[in-house]
Amino acid sequence: MQRKWGIVLTVVLFVLCGLDAIVGAKESYKDEAGRVIYTIDDEGIVSMFENSPTDLTISVTRGTRGQMQPQIIEVNPDAIPAGAHAVLRLKGKNLVGATVKLSVAGIEVGAYAGKPGVLDLPIRVPATVPPGEVIVEVTTPIGSTKTSVTIKEFQFGSGSAHRDRSEKQTVKTSAPTSCPEGMVGVAAERGGYCIDIDRTFRGDLRRAERSCAASGKRLCSASEWQQACVLAAAGKLLLKNMIGDWEWTGSQALKDTPGSSGADYGGTGDLQSILMGQTDCKTERNYQTWRNENIAGRCCK
Repeated sequence: MQRKWGIVLTVVLFVLCGLDAIVGAKESYKDEAGRVIYTIDDEGIVSMFENSPTDLTISVTRGTRGQMQPQIIEVNPDAIPAGAHAVLRLKGKNLVGATVKLSVAGIEVGAYAGKPGVLDLPIRVPATVPPGEVIVEVTTPIGSTKTSVTIKEFQFGSGSAHRDRSEKQTVKTSAPTSCPEGMVGVAAERGGYCIDIDRTFRGDLRRAERSCAASGKRLCSASEWQQACVLAAAGKLLLKNMIGDWEWTGSQALKDTPGSSGADYGGTGDLQSILMGQTDCKTERNYQTWRNENIAGRCCK
């Protein structure tokens, strides 16, 4: 009981400290949900707020603008093969409210949220991405930093990575041998994936992610959704209601906010979810995730 009251007291102190910093703020910055994540007072002291999904302040970190610059200390894994899904874990400091920009546009980025010391970045690297270094730029309202990750050559099989590059190489695709009930398999790289036959939920982005995660699934990437839609339209895949309403995907795009030149990325970008399915298999809609619109969706696995 004593430990429980100690935890409650700590949370209360964090909330009081947070309110004090907000009230005395000269500048403040909010996330997509409208929660304050940074303030700067008249003396230039920066306060960084870590908030829970219920808007409770978990922690407050303070320092000068120089001390509160985002930092990346470790990247894990530091190398990812082309054609793979991975969660890129960036460890460092001052990563609340961070947005990420990759130097290779073809790499798909899933939903993420930075914490003070870690940012988990779900990514999908298409098999067509050439091997080499990818620059990862991490930006918060206080500043930015860069790190890198290496993309390794797509593995075609034993010894095939050393084939003559002049030879025409093809990526073999296959479908899963079995899928959970209510899903069908789609042939793709690295064994394919399963997709829900019909829409299974409706809600905002958080509900969409929770609905899929509750059954051990995930939101389909935009490319997965589009591939399944094309196959369904051709009568090669028995899917329902692929066209006629917007659906969530797990892919996101960085869009410049109005008034931005777009030439440089200096914190003016808005990370938006990609919706698909309203009129055809190709048209996309960029959606600001802080909005509260009920949108349909289905999951992949």
